[in-house]
Parts: sequence; structure tokens; C-alpha cells
Amino acid sequence: MTSDRLSKKSIIEACKQKQKQTIADFDQELKNIRENLTNHDESASQSQKGSSSDNEMIVRLEHELMFLKKELQTLDSIDPEKILERVNEGAVVETDQRIFFVSTSIEQFDVEGKSLFGISTKAPIFPVMQGKVEGDSFEYGGIRYFILDVY
Repeated sequence: MTSDRLSKKSIIEACKQKQKQTIADFDQELKNIRENLTNHDESASQSQKGSSSDNEMIVRLEHELMFLKKELQTLDSIDPEKILERVNEGAVVETDQRIFFVSTSIEQFDVEGKSLFGISTKAPIFPVMQGKVEGDSFEYGGIRYFILDVY
């Protein structure tokens, strides 16, 4: 079923754009919290009560940011020219329900007018679909998916 396949290169680029935007949003949030913390610390009349929760938030955001950057590296490592016949990392999996891109966890995104969902190999759905080929089916969350194409 190769005639109306989405470009894997376009899919990867859309994922990277979404990931980079998410990273930029986290960077901005970290910057804002750090500025508020600095302003808070400089104000002698303020209590120090809020600093602890701000510091915890900074640590959580920094960890999430590292995770997001690692996922961006995963996207960079996927060869857009490699066509896969079995569901594995880097595969586009078109089903009768939705289109999956096995790469990183990315919420719904659009490419060439079609909606896709990025899933990581750590997602609970992945082991259920891993290794499947066109014509196979799998069930997850009470939904049966029939695989129309894998590439």
C-alpha cells in the first residue's frame, strides 16, 4: 500500500518541530520561575516559604527538559529512508483506527492533512503491536486495530 504513504521525512520533521516547541516552552517556564525566585530572594520583606516549592518545580522541570532533549535525539537517530515491514522503532503504522509513529511520546500531530500519534517503545501499546506486519491486528484498551500498512 505504497501509493498514498506519508513522507517519513515529513513525519520526523513534524515531530521534531513539536518537540522543539515543547522544549522552548519548558525553557521559558524555567526562566520565569528562576526570575521569580531571584526577585523573591532579593525582597527582604518576603518570607522564604515559597522558595522550597519553586526549587522543587525547577528540579522537576529540569528533569523533564532532559527527557525531552533525549527524545529529540531519538528522533534525530531515525533514518527517514529506512522502510520497515514490521512494527518497530521508526515505523509508521497505519491502522483502520489511527496512524502511529513509533518514535517518542508525542501527542497528536498533523502531517499532510492526516493526524498521527507518536508512541515510544516504552508505551504500553507498543509490546502489543511490536513485530506485527500489514494485515495483522492487535487489541489495546478494548479497541481492535487492523494494520493497513507498515513502513
